[in-house]
Amino acid sequence: MTTNGTVTKTPRRDRFASGAAVRLELSDGDWVLVRAELTYGQQRRLTFAGLTGVPSALADQGQGQRLTMDMATYHVERLCTYLMDWSFVDGDGQSVHVSREAIERLHPDTANEIDEALDAHLASLEAKKAPPAGESGSGVTSRSAVRSAGRGRR
Repeated sequence: MTTNGTVTKTPRRDRFASGAAVRLELSDGDWVLVRAELTYGQQRRLTFAGLTGVPSALADQGQGQRLTMDMATYHVERLCTYLMDWSFVDGDGQSVHVSREAIERLHPDTANEIDEALDAHLASLEAKKAPPAGESGSGVTSRSAVRSAGRGRR
């Protein structure tokens, strides 16, 4: 990129998840600290959390049961993946550290409140990524489209 004969560098985008955290406010003055974004590994593990069986195409050929989703496992894993800290204390007023065990012991209303706050946060992130109304998108072509299009004519 040049400006009046001067070469300026466009900053390179970071190819790694930031590790940043976002504080989400809950009722009664409580809060949770969640990951601002997931790493590739965290995203993949969460995507497949709770899945069992095999795809329908293989099941139709007699190669195993159909794919099923254990939503309880998925929702616990989602909270385990996103939650980094919280303001929760036990009956004695002692801080409770975020752990799978503590997440599984949450009251269902509290877990639902965290889920709703997390859903709202993730929706706001998606809205920021969406192109403004009237624009068709980033112009980036998917890798599969590039591969299948070939080299083109010269």
